[in-house]
Amino acid sequence: MKPLRSPSGLALAAVLAIAAACRSEAPRAAAAAPKPPKGDVIWLTDPAATRDAGLDASLEPIGAAAVFVEAGRLGAAAGPDAFHGSSPPSKPLRVPVVLVVEPDASLEAAWSAAAGPDPDPLARAAATALSRAVSDGSYGRIIGVHLDFAFTPAGAARYAAFVAALRRGLPPGIFVSISLHSLPSSEEDRKKVAPLLGAADALLAVVFGVGARLDPIATDALHRPWWAGYDTRPTGRALTAGAEPPPEVPERLIEPLSGSPRFDFENDLSVNDAAIWAFTLTARSPVRQDGLVLQPGDRLAFRLPAISEMLFQLGSNMAGKRWALGRALLFGGASETERLFELAAFADVLLGRALAPALEASVDSAGRNAIAVELANRSAHASTASRVDNWVEIDLAPAHPADVQVGGFDRYEVYDAAGRPVTPGRATVVRLFETLVAPHETVTPARIVARGALPKSCCRYRVHAVAAAGPEVAGDWIEPAPPPEPARPSRSGPKAKRG
Repeated sequence: MKPLRSPSGLALAAVLAIAAACRSEAPRAAAAAPKPPKGDVIWLTDPAATRDAGLDASLEPIGAAAVFVEAGRLGAAAGPDAFHGSSPPSKPLRVPVVLVVEPDASLEAAWSAAAGPDPDPLARAAATALSRAVSDGSYGRIIGVHLDFAFTPAGAARYAAFVAALRRGLPPGIFVSISLHSLPSSEEDRKKVAPLLGAADALLAVVFGVGARLDPIATDALHRPWWAGYDTRPTGRALTAGAEPPPEVPERLIEPLSGSPRFDFENDLSVNDAAIWAFTLTARSPVRQDGLVLQPGDRLAFRLPAISEMLFQLGSNMAGKRWALGRALLFGGASETERLFELAAFADVLLGRALAPALEASVDSAGRNAIAVELANRSAHASTASRVDNWVEIDLAPAHPADVQVGGFDRYEVYDAAGRPVTPGRATVVRLFETLVAPHETVTPARIVARGALPKSCCRYRVHAVAAAGPEVAGDWIEPAPPPEPARPSRSGPKAKRG
């Protein structure tokens, strides 16, 4: 596995100097500042996730110190219209809540230059709306506010003024943390960002994911409390003619599109990164699905976090980090059904449970000389995406396949008893492939019509998959239950009626 690159000597020296500057420049009242909680936290990046009826039940096994949820977006407009709040949960959450503030399009670059919007009015607008959410209890017990704004050294001073003004406007006991998207690379930049890092109660730096990542060693050297972020969200882009920037493809579409016969699947070997697994789908025919409009030859490019590498880095990145508060797991999707790596899967990681798909197949009669084959995943863990690794195999011997309707499976192949690919007329084994087995997925049954007599106990089968977390799932042949014996007629005649 490839470790993340270590920072250069210059960058490391810069962050060490920041640590000293933060200690010297922090306000005297810092000792009384609210303390962010230690432990793992969950960040739900989709505003609709708070309306998931099963959210509390999903969070409970994790034992998270807090859950980060979007409270709204802050714009550059002055006055109360600067903040546009998100819908609160349908009921207060039981886990302590950190409200996340995102920038709208007008404020995305607000902290990238020395000149820009006045921080004080923006802070007052945000503090008013956030204080209302704290007092009305609609989110549950709110313990902090997280600012997910990008910044550069040039705009760090105004951002620091915004953070300080926001803290003054919030109720007592509410901490303020910020996202850290980059590290300074020079002494001059170090001096510019030091007041900002000192003004925040905690930092959150993504150290794993398919996007930009920070080095955990350099981040810990800042000597500021921080969470190590692990972004579980895949990314998808539609590479179509004339579309700039490429439209995003949501995570929930990865599973149905990856196995669709309308696309050709291909691993993207150009991505040389142990933390990323990439593949492309090329449209064979016109596609219209969930807002996607594709022509033949258009491509979908997906990058998925390599879960096996993430599991390794969940421990390795935290070793020896004195200032780390814990890990922050970032999840997309409005509910578990829209995620490839679920909250339940992370709970299994923490509890030491199996991290592989639990595949169950069934073979049932489907009419004269025909069978129906179903495959279900009973776990919260997905398979890897592969054209060859995930399948269920059915032995029809002594019969041969005459017709195969794949149902929800992606494709099929046929083999003889020795496992050699042969023509259907000589085959006795049918292998049904599923490119990506999603958590809790049930594949629509395939129907196989046989030529010749099927075995009386029909039919034995076996399954195979490679888990996204790494383990191989390889089952032995499962023999069907013997058919029930016909009821034997009674030897005694009918009883005589009493007179």
